[in-house]
Amino acid sequence: MAASAGAGQRSPTTEPGPGAGPPLGARLTGPLGLLLVALSVAAMLVLALLGPSAAVPELGTGALPWSLRLDPPQTPVIQLGWAALLAGGLGTCAALYALRRGWLPARGLFALGTPLFVALLTLAPPAGSTDVLNYAAYGRIAVLGHDPYVTPPAWLHGISDPVGDLAPLAWRNTPSVYGPLTTWAQFAASRLGGDSMAATVFAFKVMLAVAFLLTAVMLDRLAGPSRARRVRAHLLWSLNPLMLWHVVLGGHVDGLGAFLMLAALFALRRPWTATGLLSGALLGAAAAVKAPFVLAGAGLAWAVNRRLGALLTLGMGALTALVTLYATQGPEALANVAGKVGDQSLADPWRVLVGELGPQAAELEGRIALGAAVLAALLLCWRLPRGPRDLPAVRLALAWCLGWLLTSPMQHPWYDAMLFPLLALMPASRLDGPLLVRGVVTGLVYLPGATALLRLQPTPLTRWIAEVYRPWIAPLLSDAVILYLVVLGLAGALGLRALPGVRRAAVPDREPTLVS
Repeated sequence: MAASAGAGQRSPTTEPGPGAGPPLGARLTGPLGLLLVALSVAAMLVLALLGPSAAVPELGTGALPWSLRLDPPQTPVIQLGWAALLAGGLGTCAALYALRRGWLPARGLFALGTPLFVALLTLAPPAGSTDVLNYAAYGRIAVLGHDPYVTPPAWLHGISDPVGDLAPLAWRNTPSVYGPLTTWAQFAASRLGGDSMAATVFAFKVMLAVAFLLTAVMLDRLAGPSRARRVRAHLLWSLNPLMLWHVVLGGHVDGLGAFLMLAALFALRRPWTATGLLSGALLGAAAAVKAPFVLAGAGLAWAVNRRLGALLTLGMGALTALVTLYATQGPEALANVAGKVGDQSLADPWRVLVGELGPQAAELEGRIALGAAVLAALLLCWRLPRGPRDLPAVRLALAWCLGWLLTSPMQHPWYDAMLFPLLALMPASRLDGPLLVRGVVTGLVYLPGATALLRLQPTPLTRWIAEVYRPWIAPLLSDAVILYLVVLGLAGALGLRALPGVRRAAVPDREPTLVS
C-alpha cells in the first residue's frame, strides 16, 4: 500500500529556528484560541453547576457531584451549551492554525491546565447527556445479582430502587448494549456508590478522569521530543473542549476505550513478541468496552506485518482478551452488542438521503454505510499524510477508525474519543479543521441532552433545532465534510506543505516508509 505522492510532506507543526519568531497573526491567533478554549470550559462548568436543567440530569441526593440547584430556564441553558461547543471548536482550530505558523504556548500550560480542568469538570454534575445514569443503572442491576444484558432498568424502577427511580426514561426497557469490560466498570462504580445515583455517577466520572489524564500522559510520551508535536497532541486531546465535554464532564465510557486503544499503541513501540501479546490484549480490552475500537487493530497489524511472531501474538492477545471478558457474561452480551449494528441516530449522515428516498432505502442504509465505510477507509489508507516513523500503527488505525466514524448511521459525538488520540499523533493536515467542525456539528445535535427536545416548552429556538438544524443543517454539514475529505483525498491534497517563514525543527519529523 503506497502512500500518495502528495502525502509525503513533512509536518508543518515545527518549532521556529534560532532567531526566528512566529508572524504577528500567529502570535495573536494562538492566545485567542486558548482564551476561547478556557471560556468554553468555563461555560461547561457554569452549565453543570447551575444544577438540574434541560442539559443536566437529576442525580438525587449526594455530596458529589456538587451543584447550586438553581433550576435555570431552558433557553439560556441551551444557548450556553451551544456557546460552549462553538467556542471550544473555534478555539482549538485557532490554536492549531497558530501552531502551524510557529507559535508555541507557554511551557507548563498543559501540565497545569489539564489537571485543573479535569478536576473541576469531574466534580461537577454531568451535562449534555444521560448516558452515565444508564451506566449507573446497569451497574446497580449487576451489584444486585441480576444480568444487565437481560434485566432492563425498569426492574429497578419496579422495586423502587433509588438508582432505578432516576434512570433515564428512554432506556428503562433496554438491557445493556455495552461490552463486558464496560459492565465491570459499571459494577465497580455501583459498588462504590451504593444506592446513591449521585455517588455512583461520581465514581464513574473519577474512573474516566483518570483514564483521560493517563491518555494525555501517553500522548505526550508518544509525541516525542519535539515541543510542537507535543503541543499539537495536547490541543487535540488534553485541552480539546470536545473531549473534555464528552469524556470528562459527560462521563462517557468511550474515554476508557480510548485509553486502552492508546495503551495498545504505546505497548507496540517495540514490536517484539511479548509486546505484541500485551498490545493485542489491550486492544481486545478496548473492543470489550465498545466494539468499534477493534478497528484500530488494522494499524497494529500493519506495524508488525513483517514480524510473524509479533503478528501472531498480537492476534492471540486480542482474541484471548475478548474471549475471556465475554466469557464472564452470558450469551446475551454478544447478542446485544451485535444488535446495535446498523442502528440509526440523530446525527445520521444518511438522514437526508433516506428521508427523501423512502422506507425501502432505510432498509438498505446499513449496507450502504458499510460499503461507504470500507471505501472511505481504503481512500484514507491511500491518501492520508505519512504518520510518525516510530509509530507506523497510527496512520492505518486512523484510516479505518475514521472511515467508520464518517459513514456510520450510528453517530454520537463522544465516539470521537476514538478519533482524536490518533489524529493528535499525526502531522498537521487538512483533516484537522473539517474533523473539528464535524465534532461540533454532531455535538450540537444532542443538546441540551438531559431532556428530550420534544418535551421542552416550545420556543422559536427549540422549534428551529427540531425542525431545521437536526433534520437538515446537521446532516448536510456532515455530508459536506465527507465530500470535502473525499475530494481532497482523490486530489492527493490532504497533507499540508510547509508554510512560508517556518523553519524546519531541529528534531526531524518521523515518517514511515509504507510500501507493499
